[in-house]
Amino acid sequence: MGDSYVFGFALQEASLPFEGTEQTAEVAHAIMDRFSSGQYPHLTEIAVQHVLQPGYDYGDEFEFGLDLILDGLASRR
Repeated sequence: MGDSYVFGFALQEASLPFEGTEQTAEVAHAIMDRFSSGQYPHLTEIAVQHVLQPGYDYGDEFEFGLDLILDGLASRR
């Protein structure tokens, strides 16, 4: 299971259509502009309160997800 997470994350990160904070914001705004207001409130919330915040780096999400997996496995032992 852990190897699937690592492979999937690496594959997704390699195929992201942006690099760096400035491009991340441009892509997020372009995606949000395609939806009518209120159509996807949770997507908008995560973009505004997380992705568009200063210092956001997609690569940092890896450790968060890995910790969730490892905590789940530890609780099953």
